Amino acid sequence: MSLEEASGRTFSDSWHRVATVRVCLRGSVAAHRQSFQGQGWVILHDRLSSDWYRVSPDAYHFLSRLDGQQTVEEVWEASISADPERALTQEEVVQLLGQLNLSNLLQYDAQPSDESLFDRLIKRKSKERKALMMGFLAIKIPLFDPDRFLNRSLPAIRLIFSRWGLFVYVALLLWGAKALIDASDRLFDQSAGLLAPSNLGLLYLGFLVSKALHEISHAAVCKRFGGEVHTLGVMLLIFAPMPYVDASATWGFRSRTERVMVGLAGVAAELALAAVAAILWANTAPGTFNSLAYNVIFVASVSTLVFNLNPLLRFDGYHMLVDLIEMPNLFQRSRDQLKYLGERYLLRLPQAQPAARTPREGVLLPLYGVASIVYWLLLMSTIVFFIAEEYLDLGLALAILLVIFSFVVPLGKFLKYLATGPTLADHRAQAVFSTVAIIAVVMGFLSLVPLPDRVRVTGVVQAQASQQVHTGTEGFLVELLARPGSTVEAGQPLARLSNPSLDFEIRSVEMQLSALVAQEIRAVATAVADLAAISKQKTAVEESLHDLHQRRDALILRAPLSGTWAAPQLIDAQGQWFARGSALGTVAQLGEWKFIAVLPQVASHVFKEEIQQAEVRLVGQEQHNLFTEPARVMPFEQGALPSAALGMAGGGLIAVSPSDPQGLVAAEPFFRIEAAFGPGFQGLTDRAVRLSHGQIGTMRLTLSSRPLLAQWTRDVRQFLQRRFRV
Repeated sequence: MSLEEASGRTFSDSWHRVATVRVCLRGSVAAHRQSFQGQGWVILHDRLSSDWYRVSPDAYHFLSRLDGQQTVEEVWEASISADPERALTQEEVVQLLGQLNLSNLLQYDAQPSDESLFDRLIKRKSKERKALMMGFLAIKIPLFDPDRFLNRSLPAIRLIFSRWGLFVYVALLLWGAKALIDASDRLFDQSAGLLAPSNLGLLYLGFLVSKALHEISHAAVCKRFGGEVHTLGVMLLIFAPMPYVDASATWGFRSRTERVMVGLAGVAAELALAAVAAILWANTAPGTFNSLAYNVIFVASVSTLVFNLNPLLRFDGYHMLVDLIEMPNLFQRSRDQLKYLGERYLLRLPQAQPAARTPREGVLLPLYGVASIVYWLLLMSTIVFFIAEEYLDLGLALAILLVIFSFVVPLGKFLKYLATGPTLADHRAQAVFSTVAIIAVVMGFLSLVPLPDRVRVTGVVQAQASQQVHTGTEGFLVELLARPGSTVEAGQPLARLSNPSLDFEIRSVEMQLSALVAQEIRAVATAVADLAAISKQKTAVEESLHDLHQRRDALILRAPLSGTWAAPQLIDAQGQWFARGSALGTVAQLGEWKFIAVLPQVASHVFKEEIQQAEVRLVGQEQHNLFTEPARVMPFEQGALPSAALGMAGGGLIAVSPSDPQGLVAAEPFFRIEAAFGPGFQGLTDRAVRLSHGQIGTMRLTLSSRPLLAQWTRDVRQFLQRRFRV
């Protein structure tokens, strides 16, 4: 815990509160020196509570003079006389004693000391309960002291965390990575069912195993470097129980490397567990054990990287960052710096004091503060939506809690600060006026000032004159008769299929027809009464044979029009089976182009607006902004995508029907938008942009201007409709 520098004033208005007090540090408090950013600091360790605090050498010099016999004022005057350069100001003494008093590190000579200690303990517990309520997504419940067990396990710990252990660890990670690469084709197939009711038990068990190993590794490395671990308990992270240990003894390590290694131990252990799980998952058949291994992979890799290793959350990555950049109490000080910037430049309070002590901190603290807040909101929102997709009621409850604790509670604190904050005593009216003015300006801008309203949709480039080539019958591709990319004439053979079963069926029908012809000749001579039936049967067989011959002729695919033959998917498809009606490629007449985009139903407001402008940026050529002629929105619903690349099966964003092997049938109807590239576009194409049939891109439609608040409200409503059908 950092005790920051106070105001530079020598005398304090609150001095009378501490001047006559006789006080000293409690006997359970030990001290040792540490270095941060090349500066010396003193670490105070309360052996009773296992809490750690950081003070400057000048502050500790003053604290060491307190003996419980002299008053604070007498000690302060003595320090002024002994070393006026290092002596604290009265304001610094008041703040120092206030923070140490709240942390129960001080002992008084007066009789009410026990009562005072109890009162401070009650206040501290009250603050901890409030913090517990605010941190509802990470509630800690201590259970027992594991230190004796760690002492007995110390020989094994030293062996694991040695050079030989590091060699085995690296080999295990490489083995696990290879297993995932070999099975990459099915790696993400099970991810959709992670929150399914049937998988929740396995998911929790995976959490329990991986987090238990994570916390034990923290404790083991802490013990490896001489620290003590006295608390092991359960933490409710997003209401999911998992173990935790208190390895705060690490803060007292003099070596920064040792502190970082303790922080890294949990993540390293989880990655090792993920590697073991990957090996087992890749080499076992589907079943309960295989599913458990997959859940462990997810928990021990994805979640540990998103939560534990990320320095924007106060987990392992945060503590490692603090040690690496040597900025203790980074989280709280970043918010204090943001508060200072708000007070100084928004509320115009002249007495506002910065949390940053150096220009470097003046830049890093607000950047970290903003980044951590934004990341936390995005992460929690993602979790809420992820849960809501499987359990809507639970997701809604979490969303309400997120809004309350992220916006309502901070707003209430800010209003209380404006109404009763002591720092605003002489500037309250000015602060209230500035706040109201800022809110009025921002809300007025968001709700009254019209700005361009833009919609982005995905689409594909197509030639104005083009036609897909479909198989007229099923068969194996045996030969490409025209090289894809070449120019072909209408009716020119493009590819040849083979269907042995069709040839066998034709021979069978021909034999059947020959038999009927023989029967017909015999009937003319001997059984005229049977002639009509035989003739009728013969006609049906002839029609069937005619259809079979047409199907055999359809094995040769021909160009429906003159143009360029585009079929990149056929280059390596020789021997592949194609069903009847499969799209094998396109013949397009190049030179005149259009862009066809798909508009989801939820964005139907585009119909009611006049499209002011349409622009296209193509994948791989995003540096060029291509303007088109006025776009047209088709007023009727579509079902078939213009290109399989727009569907999720082809890497696009549109959900497709799982029953369509071609990936062209959208799961939900959409609207089609068409826009032609103007006549003057050809010159630009020759100089800078290369177009090809089937090229993917994004179209930006500029609609009538409207205020941002209206645009955001509409976007949120459409997002909820698209995700949850509400």
